[in-house]
Amino acid sequence: MNLITSPDQALRQATAPWFSARPARDTELVHVAFFGRFTPVQGAPVVGTAIAALSGDPRFVFTVVGSGPDLPATRTAAAPNAWVTWREWVAAHELPGLIAGHDVCLGIFGTSRRALSVVPTEVYQAAAAGCAVVTSDTAPQRAAFGDAAVLVPAGDPAALSAALRQLADDPDELTRLRKAARDRARERFGA
Repeated sequence: MNLITSPDQALRQATAPWFSARPARDTELVHVAFFGRFTPVQGAPVVGTAIAALSGDPRFVFTVVGSGPDLPATRTAAAPNAWVTWREWVAAHELPGLIAGHDVCLGIFGTSRRALSVVPTEVYQAAAAGCAVVTSDTAPQRAAFGDAAVLVPAGDPAALSAALRQLADDPDELTRLRKAARDRARERFGA
């Protein structure tokens, strides 16, 4: 995972393939993606717990991509939800299109000092791909995205699952956030 410590450092982090991926919303389901190296900065077990909390909600399907030290704990936490596709690896040239096929992409939710002081490349890439971004409410992420993302407390799976439910309840807001994220990426974070 390439971590960005300030919005200015992200100028070349969302490259052309991310912007050229075509976002689409073709079903009533909310497609949610999470990708990365499963390090403590990402807080992936928080994502797994939130996925489990949404297991009884038929509006969601999840795609989780990557591997790393927190993958086993994340899979265990998410186990109650059968609507998860796990992919350990996706070729770099395929990842933009895969992510663009989702409505929402999850950022980072770790609680370490490092996690609270960075914006990961994945967040910029997801925004460029046209996904609504849900990530932790930290000063760097707030500065980078403001109202173009949904910000939740770091380390809080209940807040994460509640934010996802709110997006499913309000398709117009989901559409607004997808456009706002892509616009912000084009304005400030393009190659």
